[in-house]
Amino acid sequence: MTTAGEAPGQHPPSGFDEATLEAAGFPTISYQALRVGEEFVSDERHIRPSDVEAYAFAVADHDPWFFAQGPFGGPIAHPTLLANQALFLRHSRYVVPAGLHARMSFEFVDSIALGTRARTRGRVVDKYVRRDKPYMVTEFVTSDDTGRPLVRGRFTQMLFASEAAPTAGTASRPARADPTVDRSASVDRAAGRSGVLEPGQCLGPLRRVVTQRQIDVYSGVRPRSIHTDEEWARAKGFRTTLAQGMMSTAYVSELMTRSVGEGFVVGGRMDVRFLRPVLAEDVLAVEGEVTALTREGDRTRIHVEVTCQNQAGQRTLAGSASGLGR
Repeated sequence: MTTAGEAPGQHPPSGFDEATLEAAGFPTISYQALRVGEEFVSDERHIRPSDVEAYAFAVADHDPWFFAQGPFGGPIAHPTLLANQALFLRHSRYVVPAGLHARMSFEFVDSIALGTRARTRGRVVDKYVRRDKPYMVTEFVTSDDTGRPLVRGRFTQMLFASEAAPTAGTASRPARADPTVDRSASVDRAAGRSGVLEPGQCLGPLRRVVTQRQIDVYSGVRPRSIHTDEEWARAKGFRTTLAQGMMSTAYVSELMTRSVGEGFVVGGRMDVRFLRPVLAEDVLAVEGEVTALTREGDRTRIHVEVTCQNQAGQRTLAGSASGLGR
């Protein structure tokens, strides 16, 4: 829909100009403006029942552990629910017109109980240019209001160096299976939530149709967003809107929670690369293969190579995940 004085197909102008925003302390993010060592702190977030319900709808994961008594006592939130709090750290200091997620890693330190008050602190640890594309790398820790760590992680984000998006594909190569596996501590089998797990065993697939409504709930509807504003997404070079990469990490989390169980919610790890954007209405197959089982104290770490693939047979995500079984 156009307004008076607006040409068909032209996006309405912003209410702010860059000089005004910069004077107010919100410069537009750029490779030049970012400083390695720069630190960010989020607002506190209170995890309410409506937050868990909305997230469950957005990622199509209604595991009973999130809504009733379970192995952690009362209900818990999805392990990846607070990922956006980390990603949006930079929005507290910069205007971020668009960007593409390239890589994400998580260490799930403790469960996130319903009612938790959480805050995330992050730090830019690197920035670099690869194949003429600028990237920033941020490490973060999410803790509750007592300072107890819940999630640690690291993410790599591609910055748009121009008005249009870079060519599709946000990583030069897929992540490999976890290189830290100590093969000398290998065992033949482990007990997970879904039963006995063995090397070579396939997990999944989960099938997910990524609807625009789910993207809207996950990302929040905003103008000038490649996730919820189709005209803006097209202006940035995409055929239509696209899902946040972290929606796919939620699918991997579901696969691992179903298969491994509470040892993924507490003690789980994930390290994935985003290989190409997931567009609205794409159909994804999310699957894994157990690559190794290793002793870790009195538990067994279950190492899994994970992938997401769209309806055209193109991989959109690849990497590794692990959790603790018996």
